[in-house]
Amino acid sequence: MDPLSHLLLLHNPQGSIDKNCVLSGEWQLPHRAGHLCAVRWHMVAGGPVMLDMPGTAKVELPSGSVVFLPQNNAHRIYQQHAQPTQLVCGLLQLPASAHAFLTALPEILMLTPTIESPEARWLAATLPLLTQSNTVSAPGDEALRSHQISAMFTLAVRNGLSVTLQNKSLLTLALHPRIGALVAQLCAEPDRQWTVAEMAQSVFMSRASFAQLFRQLSATTPLAALTSIRLQLAAQQLEREPVPVINIALAVGYASESSFHKAFMREFGCTPGEYRRRVEVLAKDDTARFRA
Repeated sequence: MDPLSHLLLLHNPQGSIDKNCVLSGEWQLPHRAGHLCAVRWHMVAGGPVMLDMPGTAKVELPSGSVVFLPQNNAHRIYQQHAQPTQLVCGLLQLPASAHAFLTALPEILMLTPTIESPEARWLAATLPLLTQSNTVSAPGDEALRSHQISAMFTLAVRNGLSVTLQNKSLLTLALHPRIGALVAQLCAEPDRQWTVAEMAQSVFMSRASFAQLFRQLSATTPLAALTSIRLQLAAQQLEREPVPVINIALAVGYASESSFHKAFMREFGCTPGEYRRRVEVLAKDDTARFRA
């Protein structure tokens, strides 16, 4: 069995729908950062609409697309023209053991299959079943929708993987049978003062063999990958925990707030404080107007 199939079957994602509405006019839908290991998803039937997140540029979601947010970040979806748009939204629940896998995924996963591809035909057939979720339920409907949502997520991750295999990222590391275990350890102990030798030892490899394998899998170094993981975990905490920045810096392995600020600025293009303020703005429910 391939590593991605193994991970997804191991974690057994459970999908559900919590919103199915038609929106028109000028509207905005804010979302606070949700529970980790719960992937927020949105399907756009009609559009396009815009997605705004604290750490990335605005993203256009075309009609017929599905977007998954593996780290369940704060975000806002909005549209500023009169064309009616149907949105179907929900969650994909995974166990706590999936945290490292989800952290290694991109913040945004898009499912926009090529026209006339098998994926596009399957998605077109799936859309009516999901967009009609408010009708009277038949036996087995919840299980059917859960499997459909999980299948969409699998396709989105697979499509994202095809990109990351070219660029080589944390996901390629997380899917490796040996290095994937190390990624999970780094997520569990980000405050540990890891060395490359200790990383190699944790996966029962010599330092030279470990370094060679890491170069083959990733376009980065072990310590750079550790930095990326630490900053992703820090961003997750900034969105969810109202604690001083220094506490978060220490929790993810930084000895001082100033060094954490510099690293965070390089990764996200803003300071931790600015990131928090962006999260607050995106999650603020002050202009949301919709007709369901």
